[in-house]
Amino acid sequence: MHTPLIAYLVLIIKLQRQIILILLAQLAEIFDHSRLPSADKPVFKRFNQFQVDEKVPLLQADIGPEALDYQQLIAESLEKNGKPILPVRRRKPISFAAQDCPRCSAPQDYLYANNGAGGQLRCKVCQFKFQDGHAEKNKTVALRCPYCQNRLSIHNRRTKFDVWCCYNDKCAFRLGAIASMSPAEVADFNVHPTAHKVRYTWRTYNFELKGIAPESPIQAPVDLDRIQASPEVLGLVLTYHINYGLSARRTAAIMYDIHGVKISHQTIHNYEMAVAAVVRPFWANYPYALSDQIVGDETYVRVKGKWHYIFYFYDAKCKLILADYVTPNRTTESAVIAINQVLQKMPQIPEKLNFVVDANPIYQVAQIYFAQQGIKFGIHQVVGLENKDEISREYRFLKQTIERLNRSYKENYRSSTGFGSATGSASYTALYSAAYNFLRPHEALHYRIPVELPQLKPFERMPDKWLALIELAQSQLPTAA
Repeated sequence: MHTPLIAYLVLIIKLQRQIILILLAQLAEIFDHSRLPSADKPVFKRFNQFQVDEKVPLLQADIGPEALDYQQLIAESLEKNGKPILPVRRRKPISFAAQDCPRCSAPQDYLYANNGAGGQLRCKVCQFKFQDGHAEKNKTVALRCPYCQNRLSIHNRRTKFDVWCCYNDKCAFRLGAIASMSPAEVADFNVHPTAHKVRYTWRTYNFELKGIAPESPIQAPVDLDRIQASPEVLGLVLTYHINYGLSARRTAAIMYDIHGVKISHQTIHNYEMAVAAVVRPFWANYPYALSDQIVGDETYVRVKGKWHYIFYFYDAKCKLILADYVTPNRTTESAVIAINQVLQKMPQIPEKLNFVVDANPIYQVAQIYFAQQGIKFGIHQVVGLENKDEISREYRFLKQTIERLNRSYKENYRSSTGFGSATGSASYTALYSAAYNFLRPHEALHYRIPVELPQLKPFERMPDKWLALIELAQSQLPTAA
């Protein structure tokens, strides 16, 4: 009885197997003709990384071949061959501009067209070949490669800078870069030559140092002298919002729940920008006593849902924030502005000024930019997270101090989940820097304030210290005549 049933079930299973195979074949056919991307393994593609060439290009006319004297060559030819070199006997009038040989200064009578109407000339005295008008062209001063003296050519034109490149295939820089490659890199270079930097490059910038950063980038929406809140309320708002890192909404809530003062979060932002516009110039122009341990770094902040950057420069020994430039761009111009904020705080630039930064090449380019302006300083780059070189091993501790500053700042602003405007981020950062330098005790300084202002010492409460700092900053603002 069970035998026919088992045979029937086996038949059904075989039929189902055939149906499954047919469906799998159909699916394979559909997949092969579909537009879905193939499930290949990810392919590593090497990109040409941004590198900075240390040598400065030459600004000069073409050096050209060794200069000769045509009169001496004519005399030597007469002594050697027994006959002088005679001028060119022309059958037709000359078809090129009047000029002398750029090598031996032979006059036009000794020059002739070497390739007909092609524009190439040849000197009968020194046998030097050159293009028509070559002599005047090579008298012009231009950027030239420091390795081969070849004229640099424009490679790219950007908004704020131009990229120049040496296209001489026999340049010593290019030959040396290729010679230093491993066999695997040489094989990849033959296939993808643009993925490797082998040519000398240089960047010229189209912005001026004096106009790249305003004195105070914060525009206050309200006047401090006309706010409706009392000074006590203003001091409490700044204490909660800046010192304790509460968001504007939480600050408004605690002002109402604890102090019974009804105030909106937007009013708190307005007060913040108004105070920052006053305090910022005082923080920027204060005569700090600086050490030789200045370190720089950039960190991320959220502004209107997009990542922006804060370029911090910090005195690791004196615990002072010297630069806090907020920008949407992580570029050389941003690094130049941040370094310029530090230099403005120095009455005289030291001869052995050095900055400790990470491996971002924009700091090297900024160093070259300032060198073109006559301002020289050194750069020590701490690379990666491990000490794989002597510079990183020596200056790692300084890099860690500014990383702690970045974490402290982010802990303060994290409760607000980002900023709603670029002005809001700049004003909050300015107030945080002022509080860090003038109001906040530091553990490494035995709980002393980095800059102890005599005008703030009589006050114990933080709101009173904020009001005293605002009054001091207002007293030093320039007034209209």
